Amino acid sequence: MIKQLYSLIQFDESVKTMEAGADNIGLVPMQNGGVPAHRVPLDRVHKIFDECKKRGVNSVAIMLTNDPEEMLQLAEEVQANILHIAGDGYTATPEFRQRLKEVAPDTELMQAVLVDDESAIERAKAVDPFVDYILLDSGLAPDTGIGASGMTHDWDIDAKIVESVNAKVIEAGGLGPDNVADAIKKIKPYGVDSLTKTSIKYEGGHMEKDIEKVRLFCERADQAAKEIGL
Repeated sequence: MIKQLYSLIQFDESVKTMEAGADNIGLVPMQNGGVPAHRVPLDRVHKIFDECKKRGVNSVAIMLTNDPEEMLQLAEEVQANILHIAGDGYTATPEFRQRLKEVAPDTELMQAVLVDDESAIERAKAVDPFVDYILLDSGLAPDTGIGASGMTHDWDIDAKIVESVNAKVIEAGGLGPDNVADAIKKIKPYGVDSLTKTSIKYEGGHMEKDIEKVRLFCERADQAAKEIGL
């Protein structure tokens, strides 16, 4: 079971998050989108992603901009393992996938899909042929795109999506140590994602990972997957 932890900001917390069991770590490289306090300067992005490579952890560059040209520029700059399109104003296309492969040949593509009702099934199926990952998430916000709401959604819909697509499905939306096992047993995804419930939030938009909650999230995810043979 892949454990994906968002949204890292500092180098030291990134290392601790990896040591606590994360398989994927995601951050927002400096761009025209997202909460300013969460955007990571590119020199620090490189330092964190280099550490990921040393430790065998996947690096995820989160795109909150809705400008595909800016996404491609950042993809070429940071050469992440995964590029995650989370902005609510742009959805990946086959043409974008081709251009991504030209500038970042080893970067896989993840598309966030908003799960608000059963129409999400068709939206997931529409991108399935040309993405590597589909991230199922809750809520829209003007500064975070799809996700970061801290709320769960209808897991029955997510289970149907897992059965309907070939892409690897990452389950997100209000997951933490308290409910990740239930989500895995219900949905049977490829991976699980956590931001809100494994973070400490401060005034002004600043936050950092709660490493003990990260550790519990990872342990409980692995245990649940083992129990059902995933």
